[in-house]
Amino acid sequence: MTGRSVTGRQVAETAALRCLCYAACSELLASPHEVDPRPALRERIGLGEAVPHARALDPLLAEVSGAELARLRAEYSGLFEVGSQGPPAPIREDLQTGQRAGTREEVVRFYDYFGYTLDDKFAWQPDHLSVELEFMHYLCYREAQAADEADALSFQLAQADFSGRHLASWVPQLAANVDQIAAGSLYARVVAAVQEFIATDHDWQLGTIVDAGAASGATPVRPESSPRVSGRTGVAPEAAPADGGDEP
Repeated sequence: MTGRSVTGRQVAETAALRCLCYAACSELLASPHEVDPRPALRERIGLGEAVPHARALDPLLAEVSGAELARLRAEYSGLFEVGSQGPPAPIREDLQTGQRAGTREEVVRFYDYFGYTLDDKFAWQPDHLSVELEFMHYLCYREAQAADEADALSFQLAQADFSGRHLASWVPQLAANVDQIAAGSLYARVVAAVQEFIATDHDWQLGTIVDAGAASGATPVRPESSPRVSGRTGVAPEAAPADGGDEP
């Protein structure tokens, strides 16, 4: 991630709000068999008023938080978990993308490098969409809590890298598949709204990243092709743990 810097980010105004948006997205797509997301989602209603590109999430936060848990479980299972030959629309990146070599390993390297630890209960599915969204929530939280710009930079660049290589890359395919299978259903609308938020937020992130080594007047550039690393789902917490993840 060397050679890049961030400008015009307005961290004090954006990081905490984006953190809450990614928490809401994670909660919307967490398995209702594992946790009841409704109480947390009720607390998120109104986010669209503060974050314009999260506006499409607001009606779904209200709808999901007001739905019967049995309905959520039935619709979620029917799309994402149950099927004679596997789930109709896998909600894990590895399965949705045809088990592309190295996908899960790279996701786990991101988590390890930035100090994001999954509970044992969810360690077997690090590429679940809800988990990946919670990781973005965690990175935004670390950005918001950073002591200064230098401390925040690695978390800012990690957000763009992870979103570009993973979320913004495979969630459009998931959204298209869900729409084809169950157009207009609750979870089809949820996935579509989350996909829209991911894409818009990723574009916003790229607009704040510049190549620090370029000539004067450099324009924003896309992040490097891979993170500088060696090589829970459930409801996202209000505040992610603050330990680990610092660059050496």
